[in-house]
Amino acid sequence: MPIGFVREFGYWAMPIVAALFYIFVSIEMIAEEIEDPFGVDANDLPLDQICKNIQAQVNDMLLHPSEKTEPQNN
Repeated sequence: MPIGFVREFGYWAMPIVAALFYIFVSIEMIAEEIEDPFGVDANDLPLDQICKNIQAQVNDMLLHPSEKTEPQNN
């Protein structure tokens, strides 16, 4: 890529290629991070905590049903 840009942009090819390199490397690093969101790394989804919260909420709903009030007829 830099060789093709030199004819078109001259000395401006160096900062253009550096900027494009930075953009492409950034996209690659982001892709690696979001490629596998499940695991035990610091930035992975906390699935254990999510499952515990869901279990606690379901248990609370099933074991302690709230009293439903019936609508009053006027």
